[in-house]
Amino acid sequence: MNDVRGKAAALILSLISLLGVTGCWDMTEINQLAIGNLAGGDIDPETGNQIVYYQIVNPSALAAQKGAGIKSPVYTYRVEAPTLAELALGATDVLPRDLFPDHFQVYLMTERMARRGLHSYLNFLERQTNRRTDLDLVITDSSIADVMNTYTLFERIPGRSLRALFELQYKVSGRVNPKSRIKDVVEHMESSVLTVLPVISLRGAGQASTTGRYEHIDANKGSLVLSGGAVIKKDRMIGKLSLDQIPLYNLMKNEAKVYYDRIRVNGKNVDVGASKLKVRRKLSMEGGRPVLHLNVYAELKLLNTEQNEALSMDSLDQIKQAFNVQVADKAIGFFEWSRSKGWDLLSIEDQMGKKRGEMWREALNEQEAWKRAKLEPEVRCKVTDMGAIIDPYKGGNP
Repeated sequence: MNDVRGKAAALILSLISLLGVTGCWDMTEINQLAIGNLAGGDIDPETGNQIVYYQIVNPSALAAQKGAGIKSPVYTYRVEAPTLAELALGATDVLPRDLFPDHFQVYLMTERMARRGLHSYLNFLERQTNRRTDLDLVITDSSIADVMNTYTLFERIPGRSLRALFELQYKVSGRVNPKSRIKDVVEHMESSVLTVLPVISLRGAGQASTTGRYEHIDANKGSLVLSGGAVIKKDRMIGKLSLDQIPLYNLMKNEAKVYYDRIRVNGKNVDVGASKLKVRRKLSMEGGRPVLHLNVYAELKLLNTEQNEALSMDSLDQIKQAFNVQVADKAIGFFEWSRSKGWDLLSIEDQMGKKRGEMWREALNEQEAWKRAKLEPEVRCKVTDMGAIIDPYKGGNP
């Protein structure tokens, strides 16, 4: 009986003590926030005004509502001002809530702005206490107004959709470099190291800016697609890489997870996927000339073959040899092409600056000494996955 009374007394005292506890008096409710998802930047070529697009999440549209019509999952606001600092003030003219940038997924810039230089924008971001420099920095060669007003499918939040697209491309195709964040551009701004950022384009036409898009089966119309890579030197875009060039660039930079290629063996096509990549880069001085030794090891999976003969040790050796030779030749060709552009995509000048010794100091006295460098690639591979069948079906005329 005494135990029951003691527990009751303790409960009453606990309840009395809770009366003096205040709630979260300084908490901001979600309906007071404009939760950012995607930000886009541009510059007016005539006035020089800064333009920013804020894409804001509509929480009510993301909740499941039976019997309700389709609501817009995001709203896009456009703000224009003479300076970057005034953009924040201009946002309050159109946004009825406090901008909450912590959930931004991607920063999107126009090619026009990137070619003029991103230093002002990046410096502005660095001064913000709530900045997020781990976000992807993406360039678009399409109208940014159209891109920022395009609905995406599956992932109905466009920022998430783009980020998911880049992560998938990195894992599956090797067409996106993982070091394409704001922090990577900032890190390389005071060096000779180049950065390659994803380029997206708006493909096709259609009802991409209205919720009617969700009622059309053709997903290609008005879709955002990866279309290449923007080469950034310091803070300025100086050119582009094609989609076909990016995987090879990532491989040579030792920043690739996978690599795909099509090779010719006995006049027939063989498609292979390379994984478990191991790349070793070593810069040395040979005969007064910088030489970059590039050693690549890969494990191959046979994705498709047009050969009609059953796989054998000899045919596997031919596939491996063809892959080794082709990747090495492509690497040399890409290096020569980028050098003709004046693009030190393999960061040879930066590596030379970290070397010690008189011969390296003398080499660096020469302007653009990296252009005299020679690439020596060596590629090795082994086939670890031949697929489900070794002897292909022959078929024939009926």
